[in-house]
Amino acid sequence: MSITIDNAEVEALLADLTATTHRAAPDLLLELLRRERARVEEDRQRDRAAAIASGRLLHERTYASQLVDPRPIEEILAYDENGLPV
Repeated sequence: MSITIDNAEVEALLADLTATTHRAAPDLLLELLRRERARVEEDRQRDRAAAIASGRLLHERTYASQLVDPRPIEEILAYDENGLPV
């Protein structure tokens, strides 16, 4: 597979890096893409962990709060023990 890059800044940066590091352009691009993929995956894992922590906190707060109506749910919904309307 070949990639055409039609961006003067990208070409200049790549030429500068290849001259500075004495590495081939494909090797540099591969390393940069791998680093970016690793960074994105770390961000995704961090976001996932934050979402889980947020869900746990919400769960804990919900169960720690007092009930507004202490009656059993069956009484509130007005159904008897057989599931029939009262």
